[in-house]
Amino acid sequence: MASAWKKRLISQGDLMTLHEKLNEKGKKIVFTAGSWDLVHVGQLRYLELAKSKGDILVVGVSSNDAIKRVKGPNKPILDEKIRAEMLTYLRCVDFVTILPEPSCQPSLGLLRPDVYVTVKEDWTENYKDSREYKTVTKYGGTVEVIDRQSTTISTTKIVQRAIGGHLGDVFKDFMELRKDPLKER
Repeated sequence: MASAWKKRLISQGDLMTLHEKLNEKGKKIVFTAGSWDLVHVGQLRYLELAKSKGDILVVGVSSNDAIKRVKGPNKPILDEKIRAEMLTYLRCVDFVTILPEPSCQPSLGLLRPDVYVTVKEDWTENYKDSREYKTVTKYGGTVEVIDRQSTTISTTKIVQRAIGGHLGDVFKDFMELRKDPLKER
C-alpha cells in the first residue's frame, strides 16, 4: 500500500499519454502548479476550487532546483518527492507531476489541460503576454485566474511565526540570564 500514491505521480514524459487517455474518456482536465511547501488551508481551498473547474485535477509540483532558482538556496523546506506524495493523498487531486523548470509552460504544452488555474497575484496585468497563457489559449484551453484563498496565511508566514516564537523564547532566556548573570537559577 505504501507505493499506491506512486500510481498518481505522472512523469513529464507521460503527460501527453495521460491527456490522450482522459480525452478519450471525455474528461475535462484542470491543471495548476505551485511549490506546495508546508501545505496550509489557503492552498487546500485553492485546490478544491481548481478541482471544481473540471473532472480531473493534475497538480504540478515545482522541483527543488526550480524553487531554489526562484526563491533562493534556503527553499524548499520539504523535498519535491515528499511534496508530491503529500498532494496525492488529497481527495481533490487526481494526479501530480514534478516540474523541472520554474515555468509550468512545458508541462502545459504536454498535458494540454482544458483549464489552467493560477493565482491572481502571481500574474501581472500583462498575463496574456505570458508563455503559459499563450500556450493554453493556442490549443483552445482556457486560463482561470482566481484570488488567493487565504490572505493571512502563507508558508512564509508560518515559518516566520515558528522561528519568531522560538527566537523570542531564546531572547527571553538570554535577558533573564543577563539580569543577574552571577546568580544560580
